Amino acid sequence: MKPRVLIVENTWTMRETLRLLLSGEFECSVAADGETGLAQLLEHPVDVLVSDVGLDGMDGYELCCRARAEPRLQHLRILFVSGHMPRLNAPACCQPDAYLVKPVKPPVLIAHLHALLHPEPAELPLRVGRQH
Repeated sequence: MKPRVLIVENTWTMRETLRLLLSGEFECSVAADGETGLAQLLEHPVDVLVSDVGLDGMDGYELCCRARAEPRLQHLRILFVSGHMPRLNAPACCQPDAYLVKPVKPPVLIAHLHALLHPEPAELPLRVGRQH
């Protein structure tokens, strides 16, 4: 079964471009704004949320905060794909798991999604000294 991705993007062309680009490896659904995106997340939870920051009404950061506040969405990984630079002063609960600044090359986007879905196990700490 393909991982499920919700794309929240207010620009139709970008939303459809992302959907077509990702649909080969992911089961994609789309929303045109943050309110609709949050409603879809609550009704049909996904594995990864891909969101623009500059959405009409509820922006990407507020969408992130509200999604993270939902107990049913604790597993949700969030990736922002935006033309804006990250807002470093936003509260930690409103920060995405990854942030890409547009334009993004398709292989980079897909690699980030896979990394969010299957994070590498933490490397073992280097031990210095004698081994017994």
